Amino acid sequence: MKTITTDLNVGKTASGLDMYCDLSLEQRHLYRMKCESFVGNLLKWMRIQMGKTNQDEYWDGYNTRKLINNIISIVESGDDLIVELSDYHEYSTVDHDLITIQGVIGLEGLNGVYYHDNTKGPFPLDRHSRYKYYIRGIVPHLTGVWDGNSGVSIAAKYRIQWASNDYHLPINWNPIIGMSDQAVKASDLCLPGYFKRGCTQGAVSITSLITDQESSKFTLSRPFTNMSGAIRDIKEIGIMSGDYRSAYMLMARDVLGAPISLGDTSTLSLDYEIISMIENFNQDTDANGTNGGWTENFMYILHRIANPSAAHNWENEYHFTAGLGGGGTGVNFDYYRNLDGCKFGVRVGESNKFVSMTDQSLTPENAEVNGVPHGYGDGELVHHGTHIGQLVVDDVANEVYFPVERIFENRGATPITVREIGLFGNKNNSNQISPHLLARKALAPVDQFTIGAGETAKVTFNCKAIV
Repeated sequence: MKTITTDLNVGKTASGLDMYCDLSLEQRHLYRMKCESFVGNLLKWMRIQMGKTNQDEYWDGYNTRKLINNIISIVESGDDLIVELSDYHEYSTVDHDLITIQGVIGLEGLNGVYYHDNTKGPFPLDRHSRYKYYIRGIVPHLTGVWDGNSGVSIAAKYRIQWASNDYHLPINWNPIIGMSDQAVKASDLCLPGYFKRGCTQGAVSITSLITDQESSKFTLSRPFTNMSGAIRDIKEIGIMSGDYRSAYMLMARDVLGAPISLGDTSTLSLDYEIISMIENFNQDTDANGTNGGWTENFMYILHRIANPSAAHNWENEYHFTAGLGGGGTGVNFDYYRNLDGCKFGVRVGESNKFVSMTDQSLTPENAEVNGVPHGYGDGELVHHGTHIGQLVVDDVANEVYFPVERIFENRGATPITVREIGLFGNKNNSNQISPHLLARKALAPVDQFTIGAGETAKVTFNCKAIV
């Protein structure tokens, strides 16, 4: 069986989804930086949304109080540390799997993520009492003295059981700043040095989605005013999603090339430009090579959930869904929803007209054709079910990826040459379900392939983030 794989990129310059940030101090522009881009949480969420899978753990806020609690006491107890919070994550039982300790100043080595599961991380977490936690065995690994007035904690629950509620959605993207220069990892779950206490975090604003043939982009902005009474060295920036209903999830993190000294009462502003660009954008695929990537519809989804006023609803819940109904014989569970499994997930076509960000279909010069149809005759391909593969978070290579793939079978008598590949999710603006182009690749002659009579081919989009 032929196997064809092409990447859909996150974090690769001018090739898919990417991010830049403009930093300004006291309204004076400092510089524009290329971000290391999104961490593993974004792709984990995309994979879950595409397949409604129960295979992935996701950071869910359903059973935790959606609060960022201040740390009010840190006391040694032998080799263990007792951390007391200003409020509780749960009333009496341990319904969360982890807590983060962020923004502690002076006591080096404490900021990070701690799990109740003692197989995760070197220092297990135990509940001491309603407001207190043990961090076991960490004291010999700490240096310095806590300043007594810094640090916050967030709790989260990991789940693998898909729930009917929507507390897992990473809505409301909030730029944040911090004071740690720990290296960025694909698996990062928080800003270790999150500067929240003593910082006035301004309102988040978002621009409209701006799209042309080559790119689609929007900007998230937020000011931060230091009210701590001391100078703070800002060493990291990021984006954290979350609101009063959903758990706080880190979506992006960067360590600055050099710290920014933020004086007392001074204001630092971040303007994040989130942009998707067509890889190898050109007007002639045959002459200039394979081109394509995420399209405007993909960016529309990100813009919709990133919005500070985004809400939990069906529109946001099912936009990414690519695995609806299985393959060509997928069950249509509700007649008025027009659910044809062959129309979702990976699809192929016979046009290699160059990709535009505004494409809404395969075979863009004739949207009614919209690729090779499902079927058993000449000019048709049997669309077997879309498979969404395992999520891999690799902190060594600092990348995150998962495949979305489908097997196509030619039961007709004539060969079909595939000149384009598309990925379809769900266009959902109420409870209606219909296909929605998320990505498209137009293939140069050297990358085209033929599925002959009686042959099968597995076609894969590898969704990949380079951190």
